[in-house]
Amino acid sequence: MRKLVSLIKVQLNARYGFSYVRYNLKHDRKTFWKTTGLGLAILVSLAQVAGLYTYFMKLICEAGAMLNSPQMVITAASIISGLSILIPGISYILGNLFLAKDTEFLSSLPLPQGSIFLSKFMIVLTSEYPLALFFMLPPVIVYGISAEKGVLYYILAMVCTLFLPLMPLVISTFVALLLMRIVSRSKRRELITTVSSILFIILIILGQNFLISRMPENKNAMAEILQNSEALIKLIGRAFPPSVWVTKTLSAGGFESFINLLYFILASAGSLALVYFLASAIYQKGAAAQLETGSYTGKRKLSYGVSHPVTAIFKNEWRILLRTPVYALNSLTVIFIAPLIMLMPLFRGNFAKDPDLQFLYDLVAKEGAQSELLLIVAAIIVFLALINPAISTAFSREGKNIWILRSIPVEPEIQVMGKFLAGYSISLFASVVTAVVAMLSFRLSVPLTAMILILCMLALIPPCAVSLYIDLLRPKLSWNNPQQAMKQNMNSLYGMLLSFLITSLFVVAGYWLNKLNLNIYVLFGILALLLSAVAAVSISFLKKSAKAGYEKIEA
Repeated sequence: MRKLVSLIKVQLNARYGFSYVRYNLKHDRKTFWKTTGLGLAILVSLAQVAGLYTYFMKLICEAGAMLNSPQMVITAASIISGLSILIPGISYILGNLFLAKDTEFLSSLPLPQGSIFLSKFMIVLTSEYPLALFFMLPPVIVYGISAEKGVLYYILAMVCTLFLPLMPLVISTFVALLLMRIVSRSKRRELITTVSSILFIILIILGQNFLISRMPENKNAMAEILQNSEALIKLIGRAFPPSVWVTKTLSAGGFESFINLLYFILASAGSLALVYFLASAIYQKGAAAQLETGSYTGKRKLSYGVSHPVTAIFKNEWRILLRTPVYALNSLTVIFIAPLIMLMPLFRGNFAKDPDLQFLYDLVAKEGAQSELLLIVAAIIVFLALINPAISTAFSREGKNIWILRSIPVEPEIQVMGKFLAGYSISLFASVVTAVVAMLSFRLSVPLTAMILILCMLALIPPCAVSLYIDLLRPKLSWNNPQQAMKQNMNSLYGMLLSFLITSLFVVAGYWLNKLNLNIYVLFGILALLLSAVAAVSISFLKKSAKAGYEKIEA
């Protein structure tokens, strides 16, 4: 146990840089305050998001109070927190447990493989706590104030928040362990791992939609549920069953609160113990297999080809993305998730009766509303397609191999364009597939779909250029596993926030142009010219910044 605790301490120190912070505090105050200021700036930028989330939770609490179920805000927050950890969880587990650079070294230590697994799992768990706190803290405070809860309530809330990430991560770990065991001897293990993980994420989303959409359609049954607060919580909690335990722990009081907390802790600890025993038997073999390379003893004919440098870099970027499961999961999932969201109305259930979807159907059927439909669908597709960390981590993913880019005889402008096209192509492909699915789902006409697609193609260029520029200015080149290069890279967050801001400006421009009651083709032409001009300026700026950015990296 002492060795395990020491190993966890060392990995926590390596991950979060506690020793580096202490050193800067004593010997380099300038760097310390610079880092502290950057952290505070990030917190301030997130404060607005937290404020909006808190307001949204307050509305849920007030709506629940009208149904005599204000505690449903805790259920909603638990579901959001749990699913936010579960859906990308398999990517975190693969990156930290199986693809980390220190896996080979840790395997050589005189420690049981179960201890090595548990130490790395704890690192992933600690990295999920900020997300869990972000989603749980506002609703806990909102409900606590409205229900006039005491100190014990907030203590129980903290305990529930500490255990909340466990079960989602355990499920992801269980899937990852079995997956690594199955593909450990396969020559195509990267491809199998990537495809299987994406299918797992899609199944989770479809499963949640199925559970949520299967609400009683009988009016009497629905009225009975709305009058029974416990039945309503159970109905909502089907999307993430542990949320029911959390809700009852914080709202029931007395013995019922205690017994639900006990159920929650035992279920979390039991699931972790089960995965621990499984990992004790198969973890090391699966992790070691990821470090192996295939051998080929036969003769192979050499072939040479010549291609444009931009094309060569473009192909190389895609090759690296496809060969690294963590990169593929984080970057390519949008190609499947965005069309899936547009496909939801075709599924049976109450989801298809959602008021927002009905609004889109009404626009399709309404004569003279094609302009609004053009702008709304194009905006939705662009926002979905911009969830693409590949473009905002293009240089960070190079890591210590960045010297290769600096040494090859290719101008920085050309290299930047190759990386830009690789990242942009992911968002573009997602837009094309999503637009086609939207055409089928909402029965859009072919000309309207073509105009939507053209606007999406143009609107994606400036945000992608800005995201790449951010990573060019300050790439994160020091990382231990591929997951840190993408998910633990602030450039992804900055790039996404700026991308959404730029797209929001385009939406505002489209809104005011539509207020002029222009013909749809005139509106499309003006927007296309505007977006083309902004796209040309952004590409020109990116090219001109390439050389200076490379020089800064060299420094």
